[in-house]
Amino acid sequence: MRNMIPENIPNQKKYRSTEIEWLMQPYEQESDYDDDIVLFDAVSETVASMDETDRQMIYLIYYERRTFQEAARIVGISAKSHAWRKTKSAIQKLEVLLKQNPVIMDILNKKYGILGEQ
Repeated sequence: MRNMIPENIPNQKKYRSTEIEWLMQPYEQESDYDDDIVLFDAVSETVASMDETDRQMIYLIYYERRTFQEAARIVGISAKSHAWRKTKSAIQKLEVLLKQNPVIMDILNKKYGILGEQ
């Protein structure tokens, strides 16, 4: 089995025992973990601020992997084509809300160089 430890890990030599031991060790470099938590919270708050039907459609389609027909039935929409349009509209609204959130855009710019629409 070839060595699966990335070469760019600081003090890599001390992790040479086994890949399992290496995977169980925390990285000895700065982590973006705090940013990830802040980003997760900000996205969660943004989604929570949306209309209930929009939230339900996003949740059913993207998290529960329901079909548009199933989502339409659960939410009470008459046809799956209406469910598709409602989901598309919800995603567009979510995109606008996410881009308006300065915390989210700050972190995305810092981590990925993504600048919001000016």
